[in-house]
Amino acid sequence: MRVHTGIMAIAAGAVLVVGAAAQNRSGVSDADQKELYNYVLTMDKIQKIGNATKALEVLAKQHPEIQSEDNAKTIDDTVKKFQKYPEAVAAISKNGMSPREYTVGVMVVIQAGMAVGFKKSGTYKEYPPEMLKLVSRANLDFTEQHWDEIQKLTNSSSDK
Repeated sequence: MRVHTGIMAIAAGAVLVVGAAAQNRSGVSDADQKELYNYVLTMDKIQKIGNATKALEVLAKQHPEIQSEDNAKTIDDTVKKFQKYPEAVAAISKNGMSPREYTVGVMVVIQAGMAVGFKKSGTYKEYPPEMLKLVSRANLDFTEQHWDEIQKLTNSSSDK
């Protein structure tokens, strides 16, 4: 059974807002969207995100109250929620990221992963123009090229 931590839910909730922006641009601030679009994925970042997520899952098991947090609406809101839990900040920092970079990184991985997953499943042959406004071509190409590695890292952190 997949373990869904509150902390990942916080970041994922922000991703849902971003995903909704594909249909309704008013759902995400321009500043947040620009930050997500400009974030560049690398395997080093993917590894750090995966390791931090594993540490956060352990922490969420020890502190179930983390899982009851409401979803944030902005990147700043998400970072503030992390900051309520110094142990979460420490787990992220131990893996070489700030809570903000972790939040943005998770959101970009999810955005790019969803887009590439839809393409791989045949939902579309080419990325729709609106998608290319939300997720950079570089991150889409990177995710396509490293699909198996990314899936292994992201699934290993959530399939416990």
